Amino acid sequence: MNALQALLRLRGTYIGIIAAVMFQLIFFSVWLTAYNGVQDRTHNLAIGMVNEDQNAEPIAKELQQNLPVQTKQFHTLEEAFDQMNEREVNMVIHIPENFVSSLGSESRPSIQYWINQANATSSKTMMEQLTFEVTNKLNTEISFQQKTAATGAIEQQLNQLPVEPAVAQAIGEAFKNLAASIQSEPIDKVVHKTNAVDQFSANLVPLMVIISSFVGAMVMIMQINEAAGTLRTTYSKWGLFFGRQIINIAVAFLLPLLTIGLMNLFDVASEESFVAIYLFQGVMFLSFLLVAQVFVYVFGNYGMVFNILALSLQLVTSGVLVARELLPSGYHAIASFLPATYGADGYYTIVFGGNEGALFTNITPLLLIAGSALLVTAGAVFLRREKKSIQVNESSLLMEP
Repeated sequence: MNALQALLRLRGTYIGIIAAVMFQLIFFSVWLTAYNGVQDRTHNLAIGMVNEDQNAEPIAKELQQNLPVQTKQFHTLEEAFDQMNEREVNMVIHIPENFVSSLGSESRPSIQYWINQANATSSKTMMEQLTFEVTNKLNTEISFQQKTAATGAIEQQLNQLPVEPAVAQAIGEAFKNLAASIQSEPIDKVVHKTNAVDQFSANLVPLMVIISSFVGAMVMIMQINEAAGTLRTTYSKWGLFFGRQIINIAVAFLLPLLTIGLMNLFDVASEESFVAIYLFQGVMFLSFLLVAQVFVYVFGNYGMVFNILALSLQLVTSGVLVARELLPSGYHAIASFLPATYGADGYYTIVFGGNEGALFTNITPLLLIAGSALLVTAGAVFLRREKKSIQVNESSLLMEP
C-alpha cells in the first residue's frame, strides 16, 4: 500500500491515466464525427468520361445527369488518365466509337471502366459498385428501347398488310416472342484496374507508414523532452533547443534507410528512385517530429494530449482510410495543414505509381509545415525563462563524523 500511495502522489501517474482517457475521448469524437454521413457525400467524388461516339451523346448526357458523383468530360483518354493519375478523378468511363451502331449486332459493344487503385479503399469500392449500377441501368434502358422499337415496327407493318385480323394477331404474337428474345444485356462491362499491385499487404503501406511515423515521432519527442529536462540547469535553453533539432534532423534522415530496407525485405516494389523515396521519407518524418515537438514545448507533458488529437485527425484526414472528399468540409479544410495528408499522397505514388513528380510536389508543403512548426517552437523557447544552475558545495552533502 505504501508503494501505491507513493505512486498516487506522483504527477506522472495522473498524466498516464489522463492520456488513456483522452485517447478514448478523442478517437471516438473525431472518428465518429468525421465518418458520419460518408455515404451522403458521394457527390463530392469525381469521375471522368470520354465519349468517342457522337451518336451516344444522349447516353453520355443521361449518365452525367443521373450519376451520384461529379462527372468531368474529356476529349481524349490521355487527358482523362492524366487527371486520374493525379487523383483528380477516381474513375474513367469510356464510350468507344461505333458504340450505338454495334448495338444488336453479334459482337456486343462494351463500356470501358478504368479505376485508379492508388486511392482509399472506400473510394475504390464505391467506384466498383458504380460500374455495376451504370452497366445494369444502361442494359435495362437499351434493351427496353430495342424491344419497344421492334414491336412497334412489326405492328405497323402488319397493319399495312391485307390479312385477316386473326392471322395478323397470330403473326403479331410471334413477332412479340421474337422481340422478347432480344438480349436483356446488350452491353458488356470491361473494368481495368490501373496502378494495381499484386500483394494485398502493399495496400496497407501508406496507412502503416503514417501511423508508425507519427507515433514514433510522438514517443521520441516525449523521451527527448524528459532527457532535456534533466539538463536544463546545466545548459542554456538555446543550446538544448539547437541540440534537439540536430537530433531530429539526424534521425529523420537516417530512418528512411530502415524504411526502404524493410520495403525491399517484404517485396514492396516501387517505380520511384531511391533518392526520391529517401528525400521524401526524410522530410515527411522531420515534419512529424517538428509538429509533435510544438505541443511538448508549449504544454510540456500535457502536450501529449494534443499529439493524440493530431494523430487522430491525421489518420482521418490523410485519405488512407476514407477519401478526403467524403469527409465533412471542416475536416477536409484541416487536412491541408497536416503533414500526413501529403505523406499519404506521396506513399500512394511510391507503392502504386502513376503520378509522376508527386513526391517532390508533396515535399514543398511538408517543408512549409515543418518550417512553421519550428518557428512556433523557437517562439516558445524565446518566451521561456532560463533556469539558472544552482551551485552546491559538495562538502555540505557529506555527514560530519
